[in-house]
Amino acid sequence: MTATTDIAGYQLTKTFESGPGAVFDALTSAGAITGWWAPATGSGAAGGEITLIFGGEEVRIRVDETHRPARVCWTVLVSVPLPDWAGTTITFDIAPAADGSAVLHFTHHGLTSELECFSMCSAGWTQYLASLVDYADRDGGNAFGSPADERAAAWREHQADAAS
Repeated sequence: MTATTDIAGYQLTKTFESGPGAVFDALTSAGAITGWWAPATGSGAAGGEITLIFGGEEVRIRVDETHRPARVCWTVLVSVPLPDWAGTTITFDIAPAADGSAVLHFTHHGLTSELECFSMCSAGWTQYLASLVDYADRDGGNAFGSPADERAAAWREHQADAAS
């Protein structure tokens, strides 16, 4: 795993045992997204919208591009729990490896160290992209609110601090 930030935003690279098609499928199905990230409804097809729920609060994402099995692009339209996310874009570039497995190059454009949420969000992406690997490779996943979800506990603490 490699994580970096630059002017474009937060970037992370993950490797999978699964092929690019399995990774693509995990990014374009609301049911799959529920398994590795957060409760989701909607359409993961290009032009669709996905609504995620974090602690009862909505994040709505427009699916800008889907190019099977190589690329998925989203724009965050609404982010009640993390207003800094509104207007940011998220790209998943999926490349095949020589052995048929996949490499994911992830960028959350606009998620930079200048944002108040950066530390919490980068830790979240680290966890949830590892969850994506577990979902695609082993039918696992560690989605928001699951028993082993460290980020949900951090989220509850963040919400409590914001309310006081």
